[in-house]
Amino acid sequence: MTPAFKLVLLLRSSGTHDTGSFIDAWTRLDLENPIDAPGLLAAAFNGPVAGRVPISHIGAAPFDAALETWWARKNDAADWVVSRAFSDDWLPRRLAILAARPTGIGGAPQVLWESDAPVPPDAVKVFTLPVSRRRMRFVEFSSHWTGQHAQLALEGPGTRERLLRLEDTPAPLGVSTRLQHSRYDGVGALTFASLDALDEEFATEHYRDKVADDELTFTEPEFSAGILTREICRI
Repeated sequence: MTPAFKLVLLLRSSGTHDTGSFIDAWTRLDLENPIDAPGLLAAAFNGPVAGRVPISHIGAAPFDAALETWWARKNDAADWVVSRAFSDDWLPRRLAILAARPTGIGGAPQVLWESDAPVPPDAVKVFTLPVSRRRMRFVEFSSHWTGQHAQLALEGPGTRERLLRLEDTPAPLGVSTRLQHSRYDGVGALTFASLDALDEEFATEHYRDKVADDELTFTEPEFSAGILTREICRI
């Protein structure tokens, strides 16, 4: 089934764990206390990777990791977030290792590119958190991001060998008061074959001369951000 809604929870470690122990603690919680909700199609926990996101016009996000969830309906995700199972059990267990309540971003996901190649163990995933340009209507932002900008990015020489998957999720509305709100207007998930492939992609002339300039036509660099992660586990 094709997901109708994607909810991404952005996570910030409490600081009492290093990267390895935070990943271990979250993975253990997922094994002991997985999401059990009607309409959940898949979920993936993405843990921190050291380094910076090499995209020109974004800064570092105040998050360490991300939990992606895909749902059959938007209401299924909303029902889970307001459920007793979430507020009384799932979330409290995880707040013990988090600095704050997760930040939620949700919308209809669009898979714009996916390679047939298997995802290697060294693959990394970049989450982009764009903020649209001032005075730009959301529909214009969303259309440009998932349309012209995505196609321009995919036209780079060798891009479709380095980039394994591109999924953009415009987020026109807040998700729930049970989650922290953000000013981001969507979340992109870009899976690269390796850290080297990631660095090579954003060092190309095509990116520097064309794609980077286009970022400025629909986003606010001062507020847009990115997270560098690696997918740890998926259900």
